[in-house]
Amino acid sequence: MITPQEFPYLSSVYINDCFAYQDFNIELVKHQPFSHLILTGKNGSGKSTILRSLDKHLSHLRINGNSVNEEVQKYKSWSQNSKSDSRVPDWNNTIVNFNQIIPVFENRILPQFFDKKKEVVYSFSDPTRKSKVSQVNTPTKQDDLERTFLENSSPHFLISNFKQYLVNKKVNQAFAQLKNKQVEIEQTDFFFKQIEAIFAEILEDKNLQFVFIQESYDFIFLLGDGRKITFDTLPDGFSAFFSILIDLFLRVEVIRKNVNDFFYNPCGIVLIDEPETHLHLSLQYQVLPTLTALFPNIQFIVATHSPAIISSIPNVTIFDLTTKETRSDDAIASSFSELMVSHFGLDNEFSSFTDAIFEEVNMILKQNRDNIPQRNEAIKRILAKNERFISPTMRFELEAKIAVV
Repeated sequence: MITPQEFPYLSSVYINDCFAYQDFNIELVKHQPFSHLILTGKNGSGKSTILRSLDKHLSHLRINGNSVNEEVQKYKSWSQNSKSDSRVPDWNNTIVNFNQIIPVFENRILPQFFDKKKEVVYSFSDPTRKSKVSQVNTPTKQDDLERTFLENSSPHFLISNFKQYLVNKKVNQAFAQLKNKQVEIEQTDFFFKQIEAIFAEILEDKNLQFVFIQESYDFIFLLGDGRKITFDTLPDGFSAFFSILIDLFLRVEVIRKNVNDFFYNPCGIVLIDEPETHLHLSLQYQVLPTLTALFPNIQFIVATHSPAIISSIPNVTIFDLTTKETRSDDAIASSFSELMVSHFGLDNEFSSFTDAIFEEVNMILKQNRDNIPQRNEAIKRILAKNERFISPTMRFELEAKIAVV
């Protein structure tokens, strides 16, 4: 089994040619044993493009056993010596796509990343993720389903078959009870208690129960107030987060069974584009803390527009693609308003409505430089007129403009 000290986590990304953004390096802060990476920046700064390019590199590495850059050089050399050989692929378009970025991994035991792919977690979750779970009509062979999971790494495929996996687990547990296989019974109980605990936290209901409906091969979340939620009726926000959790939960579960250790925390790299999609602000703040707690040896590479996301976890490198600035754990102590200005391109922390109030005050200051009493009275009228719109911070800034006569 691969340990975090052995696994080749991402250590830097060189941006070679990402449309308008070229020729710079994203160097991850050297947290131990690795740093998560959060990409921020204005729309069009290249966040999603970089994630998609990283996915190409990592997927190629897992499938072919070497990096894209090595593959490109090999075939370029081959084509120079064998120009008429029809077996030589046309790398022209591929080189352009793959050369957008050049990822660098910790130089440890890179071959194990692909030689032991059944022990390593890798996934790419794009913003269009869905948690459409297929209905189940009958149990199937769990070994066959797990083998298919390992062969088909698509998140959509794993999510679609999640309920089938759960039904199979329940049926196998029933057989284990008949045969008094205590270890298997306990492992299955632990699995379902984890699911229950996760959803009790994200649905903010400590009395939540995860219930199997044997007659219909279905599952419900029974809330403390008596309400019932199914996979099909989860609100959009929970559903989006749920799709990320399902994908990783199944990958880890299959790996644990493969190595015969149901408490093993596998290493890996997971890319998530806009994890905040459809989520309320309070749930946005839970996403990365929940994921890093459940999967402590996985490096998360995230692109986001949310200050709640970038200020939610330690051991992180935050890189702004617009300004090329890097931050680390200091962001966790920053206010949302500060982050909105420093990382998301806003001129200040206030809304456009309150900006208009400040503009009006500044105009009064300009027009009444020599008449302080008149200036102060005008500012006080603005404060009174907009009383219900003014926050304590804004009031402090406006009152500071009232000069003492």
